[in-house]
Amino acid sequence: MRFVTWCKKALPTITQILWVVLIASLPLTSVQLLARLFGSDAVASPAILVVFFMVVIWLFPYLLQGGKLVGSSIPLFLFGMVAVIATLLSYFQVIPAYKGIDNINSTVEAVITLVIGVCFYLVSSSYMKDEKQAKLTLKIINWSGLFMLLWAGMQAVAWQGFGRYPQWMFDLQGFVSKRVLYRQRVTGLALEPSWFAHQLNMVYLPIWLSATIKGFTAHNKKLGFLTLENFLLMAGIGALLLTLSRVGLLAFILMFTFFLIKLHTYLVEKTLAHLSRKQEEEISGERKKRLKVIVSVLFIIAYMILLVLGLWIFSKVDPRMENLFSFSFGNDNPLLSYFNELSFGERVVYWLAGWNTFTEHPILGVGLGNAGYYFPKAITPYGWNLIEVRQLVYRSSNLMNVKSLWVRLLAETGMVGFSFFCGWLYSMVVKFGKKANSQKKLVSVYATAGIFMLCALIAEGFSIDSFAMPYLWVGLGLASADFADETAKKESHI
Repeated sequence: MRFVTWCKKALPTITQILWVVLIASLPLTSVQLLARLFGSDAVASPAILVVFFMVVIWLFPYLLQGGKLVGSSIPLFLFGMVAVIATLLSYFQVIPAYKGIDNINSTVEAVITLVIGVCFYLVSSSYMKDEKQAKLTLKIINWSGLFMLLWAGMQAVAWQGFGRYPQWMFDLQGFVSKRVLYRQRVTGLALEPSWFAHQLNMVYLPIWLSATIKGFTAHNKKLGFLTLENFLLMAGIGALLLTLSRVGLLAFILMFTFFLIKLHTYLVEKTLAHLSRKQEEEISGERKKRLKVIVSVLFIIAYMILLVLGLWIFSKVDPRMENLFSFSFGNDNPLLSYFNELSFGERVVYWLAGWNTFTEHPILGVGLGNAGYYFPKAITPYGWNLIEVRQLVYRSSNLMNVKSLWVRLLAETGMVGFSFFCGWLYSMVVKFGKKANSQKKLVSVYATAGIFMLCALIAEGFSIDSFAMPYLWVGLGLASADFADETAKKESHI
């Protein structure tokens, strides 16, 4: 009896510790010890183990005691149901054999990863119930992000300054990741540079950018008018550039474009006001409309020039992008040839194979984890010219994957599953749009960060295809959480 009483008293403290560990461990993606435990060759984040304990110790009792989930959980559950139904129905059709790989194991693994992702979202969106908890969470994100960026900075200094990594850096990276350090590219604490970029774009940069725009800090001390979030944002952008991740950079551009659209109107109005003061008269009527259009077009041209300049600089820094501005119509397949020149051809071939699989099974797809079995038939003829594709088909014992969340959803859950998944994302667009203008600054910070995450996801969905990666789920879960928000009572809950 005393033990039960002690457990009840200690449970909130244990849960709080687990939550802190969950958020703090996000920079780690592939710890070797956990990889052996999970039986995974890639995704082995400690956060997966922590979220399992949180589901058992906190989420289940919370729901049994009448706790509520956020309204955005409903379309996510509907998507999960459609995905499972599509997977079950896939066994009523002939799934092509592929190198003796058991399709049941692939299906079970895929369903488990989806369950893991859903659990991340449910815990992340439900645990923060007040501003104190939300502020603590932001502090943990900042401090763990700072450690992650410091390690990335050390990688950059070692390679750019000395042209090599010392052995102790290899040893430390090997302890926290299944792969060692990359030439010229920083990885943070992640498995590879693109995963580091994914972390930054789906959790850290949106939150730091939002806090910077809103003028909010979770900490008491400032350096003049600068906050820790300001410094982390600048360092995070630098780290993102040093990953040399093309998709990661595009994701941040999309994120920043949304902010620029909001900023554009302000810049145009300020310019017109300045012109009015300079001419010492109020600009009005048709003249004001014409000037607004002219100024707006000039700003857009400036944006495009900056974008092209940035791409030109990137083409000089990243050897893979040296042919960025060289496109020839003389090749048999000019578009795929162009992507191949950019060292991107293989990925596009996988996307096209997934798309071809979808066109053959457009309604409910081929079921979770099954797309790779259809690849040998679905690969475009040009794809067989690529060495990596031939090696994966003829020499690798692994099942090929789509390399894109969007194409995977289409191939494995069809138009129905894809529509439900997009419906879940749209439900958050509506929610974040309302909460972004909240009078409570912390609520506004998380909601605005959620909008940035959704913008980044458009591009990141063409880089990551695993449901087990926690960043999409945790980032959107934190942004979805209802804490001290005037709209919370008006929202529909489960």
